[in-house]
Amino acid sequence: MAIFYLNVITVSRSVGRNAVVAAAYCSRSRLRDPRRETVADFSALGDIEHSEILLPIGARAEWSDRAILWNEVEAVEKRDDAQVAREVEIAIPSDLSRADGVALAREFFEEQFVERGIIVDLNIHRAEGADGVERSYVQGLFSMREIVEEGFGKKRTDWKDAKLLSKWRERWTLLSNKYLLAAGCGQLIRAGADAVRGRALEPFFEDEQIERRAENMEISWRNGERLLGEPELALRALTRAGATFTYGELIAFVSKNTAGKEQFETARARVECSVELVRLADGESFSTRGLVATVQCAPSQSGAIAVASGGLDAAETSRTLKEAISQWESAGLRLRGVGLTYETAKAFEKKSGIKSVGVHGLLGRWQKKQDRLASTDVLVVNDAKGLSARQKEWMLRATRAARSKLVLVDGTRLVEIDGGATGLSPEEMTALSC
Repeated sequence: MAIFYLNVITVSRSVGRNAVVAAAYCSRSRLRDPRRETVADFSALGDIEHSEILLPIGARAEWSDRAILWNEVEAVEKRDDAQVAREVEIAIPSDLSRADGVALAREFFEEQFVERGIIVDLNIHRAEGADGVERSYVQGLFSMREIVEEGFGKKRTDWKDAKLLSKWRERWTLLSNKYLLAAGCGQLIRAGADAVRGRALEPFFEDEQIERRAENMEISWRNGERLLGEPELALRALTRAGATFTYGELIAFVSKNTAGKEQFETARARVECSVELVRLADGESFSTRGLVATVQCAPSQSGAIAVASGGLDAAETSRTLKEAISQWESAGLRLRGVGLTYETAKAFEKKSGIKSVGVHGLLGRWQKKQDRLASTDVLVVNDAKGLSARQKEWMLRATRAARSKLVLVDGTRLVEIDGGATGLSPEEMTALSC
């Protein structure tokens, strides 16, 4: 199956990261950092398929040595919070052969980076994705400084271009489809519609040696980034041994798989707002939407509403809208409000602080394939009981397709419908919003 995934992350000292450790991770090698007197060793991971350093014209020949290159990158940065490098991670279409995958990755990085004077440490791994499917992933690590005769010069300013990531994604899509067509594959990729999340969470080194602390911190940070994009990875891991878990176990898991307070808090909030998380009737245990039907629990006293599919996907919450907004915002989710008319939408916007539109205008844009929902959206519908059956059907279909959260508001009453994939009909939604 042809899939699309391309993401960019930054190696920044402000979160405790280091370019030498990042390079050792990407290349699955053992690199020494004399500045910190440490050694980073990821050679035991053994999933590397290809590794090379692409040098532009004018680059020093000794930079083909990975240890020399990344130690010099570290040495030129003086600030304690410096951004020292960036990394592009991409999924190679599984229909391509290993040779074609290497050629595709090389062509992309040569064209988009090397020809513009950027050194790229290019590596390809075979690893499990967040969707459970094993595939090849490219990791291209590159410096953020221009090359001059003396070595590394000024920081490049083109990284600040907001459209740069979109350009890379579009170009990767075009090149991938060129290789897929040449290989006789009929299924092409599309940036967005066929997009999947990145890789699965990685296990930690069990060694307690000082050297392993750097490796485990690197893995913690990368796992944290994966939790931000796919919080369901945490729920999958927490329910591997049993169908339920406690809030304390959730916090402990997120803490272990993140690095730094900021990443922990954001990842924790994302997991707590996951469309898959279900609080059980006892108020202390949690499960996932897929497993909740197998969990034997007492009748709910917390207002949970069982829908026709047998799950606990919709729940009337006791928290206020203000409290819910605070949690959603801390998770980095985008809030979108809907009112029955333009006037009521603007009144709701003034009261709640959520940018709101009238339902007729929103549905009209959806029909034109504009202003679509994303998985990180929370659609908050004010006075939901006033919606027509057709409007309710559109809301359910849209949130179901985007895996976003739908929230029905009626005065102080708040009903959350996770993920839209609840199987609710407009009639069942009417029952919830009455």
